[in-house]
Amino acid sequence: MAKFIMVVGTSSNSGKTVLVSGICRALANKGYKVAPFKSQNMSLNSRVAKEDGEIAVAQYTQSLAAKTEPSIHFNPILLKPKGNFISQVIVHGEPYKDMDYNEYRKNKEYFLDKIKESLDYLDKNYDYVVMEGAGSCCEINLLDDDIANLRIAEISNANAILVSDIDRGGVFASIYGTVELLPEKWRKLIKGFVINKFRGNADVLKSGFEKIEELTNIPVLGVIPYDESLVLPEEDSQALQNKRVFGDIKSPVEVNVLKFSKISNFTDVDALSKDALVKFIDFKDDITGDILILPGTRCSTVEMDLINKYGMDKKILEFAENGGIVLGICGGYQVMGKKLIDENNTEGDVGTIDGLGLFDMETHFGNEKSIKNSEGILEIEDVRFEVSGYELHEGITKSSEKPLIKLKKGFGNDGNGFDGAIKVIENKKNKNNNKNSDNNQNSKSYILGTYFHGILDNYEFRNYLVNLARMKKGLNLITTDNYNDTFEKNMDKLAKIIEGSIDLEKII
Repeated sequence: MAKFIMVVGTSSNSGKTVLVSGICRALANKGYKVAPFKSQNMSLNSRVAKEDGEIAVAQYTQSLAAKTEPSIHFNPILLKPKGNFISQVIVHGEPYKDMDYNEYRKNKEYFLDKIKESLDYLDKNYDYVVMEGAGSCCEINLLDDDIANLRIAEISNANAILVSDIDRGGVFASIYGTVELLPEKWRKLIKGFVINKFRGNADVLKSGFEKIEELTNIPVLGVIPYDESLVLPEEDSQALQNKRVFGDIKSPVEVNVLKFSKISNFTDVDALSKDALVKFIDFKDDITGDILILPGTRCSTVEMDLINKYGMDKKILEFAENGGIVLGICGGYQVMGKKLIDENNTEGDVGTIDGLGLFDMETHFGNEKSIKNSEGILEIEDVRFEVSGYELHEGITKSSEKPLIKLKKGFGNDGNGFDGAIKVIENKKNKNNNKNSDNNQNSKSYILGTYFHGILDNYEFRNYLVNLARMKKGLNLITTDNYNDTFEKNMDKLAKIIEGSIDLEKII
């Protein structure tokens, strides 16, 4: 039988995801078989588990921290907002139904049964299950319908840790208020407090610890320092408000990412953070970078409508025609075609709409969702790379362009064995301007599109793309970092911080 531990928070972004990741890695490093778990997650950032089912990116990342294969049982219920208070409900990795909140809560018992199925699976297959709550664990107006927090701790007989973000201020009031507002049966499940994101000498908190322990009869387990050097994937698109510009601020290569209104899987660009300056741009902004990325989105037709409305279409086309490098991923790839055909408004209220026309292709919506871990051979001019990624898309694309990837495994465009598209355009104006240069890449535009999320995690392809931008600027080539190695180093560093900051032996 597994031991269940739950991390709940006084608020959203209090540090639950990071604390779970750190505990998972620390326990895994001690030789335990560990699984992360979140019963219900709401996120547009998702990945594909080993069963070819969809789970939130946070639980996928936590499974890597735990050194175990990602499973649909780590996140049995995933809610993907579509707009107008409706979400696509994913159950055990598969699309179940589009539902509003009222319909969803009326079916609470059905979803609880699915959650219990996963808890039973984890109980039989792991030593430790480190569970994450959602938002605040004491939203008193929602407690009756809450299936993401302490109800799950009660069902699984878990001890709970309450984490609070001191960087926001009011940490002791948040802790005390949370505990006092909880029903007694759930209050007694909380066995310790953790203070997160502290800057400075923790000794100044000693009197606060003594008072909060006196008031609640619950101990403080530790204080986690704020370490800005850690690079960890973000889960919530709200994080983009504080992440407009990131990466290597000294890099001469700038990557622009169009911040779609329903942006999804924006962690696709995280791998570029060591090699380039990455800047999220709005529909009204100018394109100032060397590479433009059109990322994933929950609603491709809605994004295309906004691209037209704000005049971004003209900026993208001009950038593409004048030596730019454009990469579209999933929904961003779909808008690069001539037409997005959505006769039943499955993508939103826009319906069928013309695309950017960068590729000779059409995408038809209304099919079942494609969910797959995929592999293939990517080819650009005379360069070939083995690549892997994951597909999460609705829409079947019919393309007359040269494909970007020959599939070994996956759905790709329309099940014909190929994915994506590539177009290399010889720009006469740029060629004339660079006629004395030995580098003929200066005169070319590179237009790439793929359904592969995670395409930039492939070291060789990312290295090629960054160096292509550098060659166009007459710069020396570089060898980019292996992002997977960076991730592993950060996880081990996080585990050491957790072990040095909280009483892990008491948790064990």
